[in-house]
Amino acid sequence: MGINGTEKTAFIGHPTDLNLFRSYIRYLKPSKQYRDEFLVKLFEWTPPYKVKEFPHLSFDGKQSIDALLIMAPFLPEMRDIKIKRVIGKIDKALAIAAAEGCTVAAMGGFTSIVLQGIEKDLSEKYSIKITSGNSLTAAIILRSIETIARTFDINLAESSVAVIGASGDIGSACMGYLGMRVKKLNLTARSIPTLKDVVDRHKGYLTCETALSDNNREAVMASNICIFTTSAYTHLFTEADFKPYTVVCDASAPVNVKVLGDVRDDVFIYHGGVASLPFSLDPGFDIGLASPNTFYGCQLEGLMLGLNPALPCSWGRGNISGEKLGLFLKELDVYPSMNVVFSLGDRLYSKEQLDGYAEHWKEKSHA
Repeated sequence: MGINGTEKTAFIGHPTDLNLFRSYIRYLKPSKQYRDEFLVKLFEWTPPYKVKEFPHLSFDGKQSIDALLIMAPFLPEMRDIKIKRVIGKIDKALAIAAAEGCTVAAMGGFTSIVLQGIEKDLSEKYSIKITSGNSLTAAIILRSIETIARTFDINLAESSVAVIGASGDIGSACMGYLGMRVKKLNLTARSIPTLKDVVDRHKGYLTCETALSDNNREAVMASNICIFTTSAYTHLFTEADFKPYTVVCDASAPVNVKVLGDVRDDVFIYHGGVASLPFSLDPGFDIGLASPNTFYGCQLEGLMLGLNPALPCSWGRGNISGEKLGLFLKELDVYPSMNVVFSLGDRLYSKEQLDGYAEHWKEKSHA
């Protein structure tokens, strides 16, 4: 429990790339400069640690919850070469969360991917709920797609949507929801047999045409809305790779779409799975977000579980049913102060910018 008996959630995360870790080192040692090689070694040596407390967080001015940010120092690529060490760090991070009185641990970035299959054991070991946060992340992504469709006057029923990374938990949830609402789904994954299995499990939700492929580029070029939900830790596309009048929701961390220069006015790219907040969650250093009043859906799900213990935790691959997704979509309605937000890199899109894109899209549709 947190302060004065309130619930307490642990945000357990890691920097998604070396630049974000360098930002944290500058926060700790502003006068020091370190070579990349040393920073990587520092990652390997450093144990998990408590970063910051966030007391009395409230979405409605009535219920409140405490939160704690815990750093598990590893880079995404380390999971492929030093998996035991990474699991050990996450285990120790959970031990810190339990010792601090947290009842829920929300796993950010690759921490949830690394723990797949052993989360139940660790939950029992530390008597703490563990969630990947994928259900709320998917709900935020889908709410953002519907919002942009209304704003840009895009008819979803006539749209082709690419889900890049569709066999994962978030990707398959997006597939299941949109499969009843769009004209066609272009689904990709590294393993076609795995993708077919996931599609079969969700076939009750799929009423549109579907195309399965391991060719991301073909899927993107055949779609006017693209959702990236991969576990890749390298850039897959740049803004130049999309056809005109494409909406790109990049919900991967690290991001899959690299913006090299000014964003095109005929391609709308934003960071998906991020919500705006009525309070600040500023750790004091760069965590890849445009504002301290925004945060990642995967970790905000930990707050939702603390405030509403009846909600189910998120885990596994392809396990977000339509019913579970519906519960978290309702949470967005219960707490309207937690809303979808559109950002790219270190900047938020202003209302004027969104209106400008909308006008451009509507001119194209009437041309």
